Amino acid sequence: MGRVIVMDLSRHNTLMVGHDRYFVLRSEGRSLLVHDYCPHRGGPLSLARRTPDERRLICPWHGTRVGVAAVRRTCLPMVRSGDEAVVVLPDDDGAPVSVIRREILANLPPDAPAGAEAPCAVRPEGAAGR
Repeated sequence: MGRVIVMDLSRHNTLMVGHDRYFVLRSEGRSLLVHDYCPHRGGPLSLARRTPDERRLICPWHGTRVGVAAVRRTCLPMVRSGDEAVVVLPDDDGAPVSVIRREILANLPPDAPAGAEAPCAVRPEGAAGR
């Protein structure tokens, strides 16, 4: 059985499991915890920018375009209620786990100016803030 981790999405947007990093990606009004790894050369997809149609992420290292649908397939099981997310890690191999907050450029609109910061908590459409 895997380990269960609880994240406060108002404070954290990244999960470290050993050497693997996952980040909260907003996709079609949902929050997904996806692997922060470009399949081309391992670049951090959390620092990618979206294409104008928002269907692909542009890796910051080499400009490789990675489909959001492909990235969604790397997500960990997560159930969200308000700002709380419960994540199930697939293996309990004893790897150290930490939750942190990092800059996530992948959640910004494609036309966001340089230096803009995405909100930490990704709220579902119509949800009010606390």
